[in-house]
Amino acid sequence: MKADLTNLMRLRGLDALIVNGPDGLSQSNAAYNYLIAPARDINGTVIVKVSGEIYLLHRTMERDEAAVSGLKLINREQFNVPAIMKEQNGDRLATEVELLRRIFNHVGIPDDGSARVGFYGVDAQNRTLAVLDRVRREELCEVVVEFENDVITEARMTKDDEEAAQIRRTCDLTSEVIGLTKDFIRAHTPKDRVMAKADGAPLTIGDLKRFVRLRCCELELEEDHTILAIGRDAGVPHSRGKPGDVIRLGETIIFDIFPRQLGGYYADITRTWCVGYAPDHVLQAYEQVCNVHDTVEGMFAVGRYCHEFHEAACEMFREMGHPTQLDGQAITSGYMHGLGHGFGLSVHESPSMSLKGMRPDELIQPGTIICNEPGLYYPYDPRGGWGVRLEDDYWFDLAGTMHKLTDVDRELIIKI
Repeated sequence: MKADLTNLMRLRGLDALIVNGPDGLSQSNAAYNYLIAPARDINGTVIVKVSGEIYLLHRTMERDEAAVSGLKLINREQFNVPAIMKEQNGDRLATEVELLRRIFNHVGIPDDGSARVGFYGVDAQNRTLAVLDRVRREELCEVVVEFENDVITEARMTKDDEEAAQIRRTCDLTSEVIGLTKDFIRAHTPKDRVMAKADGAPLTIGDLKRFVRLRCCELELEEDHTILAIGRDAGVPHSRGKPGDVIRLGETIIFDIFPRQLGGYYADITRTWCVGYAPDHVLQAYEQVCNVHDTVEGMFAVGRYCHEFHEAACEMFREMGHPTQLDGQAITSGYMHGLGHGFGLSVHESPSMSLKGMRPDELIQPGTIICNEPGLYYPYDPRGGWGVRLEDDYWFDLAGTMHKLTDVDRELIIKI
């Protein structure tokens, strides 16, 4: 968690972190958002020193929003970037590196190549590579590169009470949207085995998605790429669904919704529905998914490796007669994905519940947030393609106690 950051830096021999937050990329820039919270949508740069000081470099016109961060503020304009560019004969790359040098001097980071500095945040690859290459060639500092499990990712892997409370709030609001969507479907009338609107036109996946977007907007949730898929598309785990598909009685609908509070923390919840009734083979499969879901939930404990839970789910599904990832990564039916993952400021974070060879050292710790989402998928079933998935969210508090964050019914059949 954030309080561990400087200690993690010491353990890795890092003197400082530079975390860029360029304009227009805030939604995907979790590392930067993590450090400036509760401020958001600010174009700037965060500088973290191993001694504990954290600075936010900002522009004059965003000074009020920057102050919300509670960080030590540095106004970028005080460095007179136009004058630096003139000194560098209009070379923008040289100007960027010279500005970084002056920032180092301002906050007390050596610029003689002795400091070990990690660079984070989201920007265009060509721009990032050009800047870091020049930094190295000019020996401004030692650029520390970590491919995965970097220092910020490790800090974000666990959440404190305040972060967990924000995630719980997102889960509560998301559960409300799920309930409202279920009621919206139920409010329509079946006609010729299709749910119909008041004008007689069929209710569609597109109608459901519009309803979800509006409800999220009303609850101040940011929603994008929600999975609402029916029939054959429900049998492909990350199919978004086709807007024109109609809501037919007895076909499986997978509703996987992962919104976030404005600029903040995500939830990730999935429910599966059949309107009116469910075929016997779907009822059986859904019962199996619920059994696996509940069994691995009962296994969750601080100190256990995450791969254990996914492998247990695979073994259970295999005993039930379904293909799993133990049979190969390229399967297109059965249980074909990991059991779950962490989330927070990104919808997918560490730890990951996958096969041991993929993430052998990741485990549940005090502060872990994780989802549990087993599913079964048969898009090519001759009786008609289908899929079922059930997903809930959990937090392990700092004492190691597990808390379920989702509170929404998991009934398969929407009665009409």
